[in-house]
Order: sequence, then structure tokens, then C-alpha cells
Amino acid sequence: MYSILLCSAIALVLGFSGTLLDWGWGWGWAIFFSLVAFVVAWILWNRRLLGKLQPHMTRVQRLMQDQQMPAAYQALEELLPLGKWVPLLRGQVLAQMGMLANFMGDQNKAIGLLEGASLRAPDARLLLGCIVYKKGDTARGMEILKLAAAVNKKHALLHNTLAWMLQRSEQPDAAQQVLAAYLKRDADNAPSKENLLRLQNRTRMTMQGFDMQWYALGLEHPPQTMGQMRRAPKGFREPPKRRG
Repeated sequence: MYSILLCSAIALVLGFSGTLLDWGWGWGWAIFFSLVAFVVAWILWNRRLLGKLQPHMTRVQRLMQDQQMPAAYQALEELLPLGKWVPLLRGQVLAQMGMLANFMGDQNKAIGLLEGASLRAPDARLLLGCIVYKKGDTARGMEILKLAAAVNKKHALLHNTLAWMLQRSEQPDAAQQVLAAYLKRDADNAPSKENLLRLQNRTRMTMQGFDMQWYALGLEHPPQTMGQMRRAPKGFREPPKRRG
């Protein structure tokens, strides 16, 4: 990251200048002053970047609330160059762009973007795994979710979706292990407890407890009783149906 390199250079110059110019402090003090200078430079630099980033993110949020998805996508794209200066930003921006691309109906573009999403963007990794799974690559879809679940240990829908895929791949014992491990970290999650009980009783899991968050992934259609409910995530419009 350019920001890390810049702050490191500033810290080294300030910290070791006293030693190189024979100002009376040794190498130990030079290292100490370098560390202090790095922390100060890092804080000041990130405050400056945050001042640029916050108005842009507010604009993106407003565009999404106004259902202007192409404009929101473009605004996110304009943030990508800042990824060279802000650690972890690029992966988060790609995650948002991928989810928007999928919502606007371009799954191929969505896959390319979501593959670059941060592992700490669980909703994006979950969507990627589901898209790949629906395209018929069951093994890869589950591998994507397994990796995401290992990083995001308290994301209930992610773990339950992985268990759902495992059950349908005739691996009920592996599905039980996924939910049992999850419930050790979140013992009060009702949908997970119900699904673990169903697996233990050798009956099919139900994902209705996750409501439209689940149905928005496209792995199952909502029941008819939910036919009038929104199918898109909060803040999104229902995408137009394709003809033909």
C-alpha cells in the first residue's frame, strides 16, 4: 500500500535523522522515534483520506436509496484508485460493485468483481458462492463458502447456506458439523438451532427463518404467501424480469 510506504519513509527520515546527523541519540532512540513518527504520520494521513472518502460514500448511499443503481455503481468505481492508499478499501468496494452488478442482471461481471472482494465482506462472498453453485459448479461454490465461513465465524446465513448445500450434496454429517461449530459461537441463533435439529432427525433444512435475505440469493423461490413481499434486499428495487 502506498500509504504504508509513505508513512514508513517519513518515519525513517525523521527517526534516523538524529543519528545520521550526529544529534546525540543512538540507534535505539532512532528506532523508537521512527515508530512514534510512523504512528503519528499514519493517523494524520488516514484522517486526510477519511475526509475525502466519507462524502463519496455518503453520495453512494444516497444514490442507492434513490434507486439510481447505475450511478451508484459508477460512483463506487471512482473509489477504486483510492484503494492504493487506503488498506482493505479495494476489497470492500469490489464487494459492493459485485452485488450491484448482480442486482442489475450482469452475473458474469458480478462474478469477476466478487472474486476480488475481501474475505471479510461475507455477504459478497456468500453471493459469489451461490452464483457459482447455481451455475452448476457445486464443489467450487461450497469451497467459496467454506473459506468465507472460516473467516466470518458469526455470519448465520453464510453457515446455514453452506450446510444447506452440503445436505443437498448428500453430506448431512458435514452439514451438522458446520452448524454445530457455528452454534458454539452463537448458541441463541434460532434458525440455526432448528436446522441442526432437522439434520439430526434426517429431515430437510428450512431457510424461511432468514426471510428475504435467503430468497434474495436465488437458491429457492419464496412461498406463495410471500409473493407480495419484496424479493430484493432492503434499499434495492426488484430487477426487471427478462422477456423470452
